[in-house]
Amino acid sequence: LLDGRRCTTHHAVQDELARLHPRATVVRDTLYVEDDRVVTSAGVASGTDMALHLVTTRHGPYVAGQVARAMLVHTHRDGTAEQVSPLLRRRSHVDETVHRVQDLIEARFTERLPLSLLAETAGCSERTVTRLFSRATGLTPLAYQTALRLEHAEHLLGRGATVETAARA
Repeated sequence: LLDGRRCTTHHAVQDELARLHPRATVVRDTLYVEDDRVVTSAGVASGTDMALHLVTTRHGPYVAGQVARAMLVHTHRDGTAEQVSPLLRRRSHVDETVHRVQDLIEARFTERLPLSLLAETAGCSERTVTRLFSRATGLTPLAYQTALRLEHAEHLLGRGATVETAARA
């Protein structure tokens, strides 16, 4: 099925796929690949992106947006997006206190979030929340919020928004 086709899979098994199917062209670090009537994805979440892409191409972006809202997911990511978001890499730690702060920042990333509110959420001092957050993620809480804002703006730009609209959002 994959001979002579472009395909992708989860980043952890891309080498194995290439070894087992040498006549396939494995496209690395991408969410999904469409090659004629064969569509492959990198995993469960990217499979959702792939499905929304297929709905978009067959039924239009309006229907895909309705499906995404019903599924409680964002509109689909382009298949060429990286498999592992730079922000998801910042969630690989085990510090529950920092996860609570990240949850708040992610839910309200467009708002001004004083360090005092983050500290209250974490149940510790402002200094401690900054230290724990930096140790767990490599970023300050403000840098994390800024990265979320930038990722959101890039997503909007990728969907055709103007620079002004993306900046306001």
